[in-house]
Amino acid sequence: MGIIAWALNTWGTNFHQIIMDTISTPLASLGSVVGWAYVIFVPLLWFFGIHGALALTALDNGIMTPWALENIATYQQYGSVEAALAAGKTFHIWAKPMLDSFIFLGGSGATLGLILAIFIASRRADYRQVAKLALPSGIFQINEPILFGLPIIMNPVMFIPFVLVQPILAAITLAAYYMGIIPPVTNIAPWTMPTGLGAFFNTNGSVAALLVALFNLGIATLIYLPFVVVANKAQNAIDKEESEEDIANALKF
Repeated sequence: MGIIAWALNTWGTNFHQIIMDTISTPLASLGSVVGWAYVIFVPLLWFFGIHGALALTALDNGIMTPWALENIATYQQYGSVEAALAAGKTFHIWAKPMLDSFIFLGGSGATLGLILAIFIASRRADYRQVAKLALPSGIFQINEPILFGLPIIMNPVMFIPFVLVQPILAAITLAAYYMGIIPPVTNIAPWTMPTGLGAFFNTNGSVAALLVALFNLGIATLIYLPFVVVANKAQNAIDKEESEEDIANALKF
């Protein structure tokens, strides 16, 4: 791996640049599917040890953050979302603060939900200790402690919930938006804002947005719960040095 990195550096590139050139740049031209691509590929890349958000910086800084700035400009011009809509203006639903507020709850893969699921369902001291250590940073949207401490990366049990939870939360958020439950984001609060507060400030004080964000956190927790149970069973089997067949049976739901 070191030799490959050295060779790439000699050629004037690196792993992240290759990811950006092969994934981010082509996706940037797809317009309306950018948001879906981002919520799917970020955790997928993270699972294999690649910093998903960094690899897809072109989508964040190049498309979704400018969309947020356009929303803010429209809001400031008309004074309210209602006035802007009445004037025929539109808002971008996939603006980056929307993802931070309703989807990336605790970081990529909505891992604050995983931490809560561990507190609810896990009886293993090591899992609970990792969750305790990861909780303070997870509250502020930083999840490297749980990604590497549990770990989630290259953990087959966690692949399904980690990759699927964000598209599910995105679908819920879009439904809430198009049903008129939550307004568009018209502010850019720090991405480290805790779940609920970020949604509240990014929508300029919508209580409904705060409640939807907390609802999404509850959904994320429910998604992770059965996989925490399976992971515990598998780890217990490994600790007892049971056969591969016993471990395989423990991995079954």
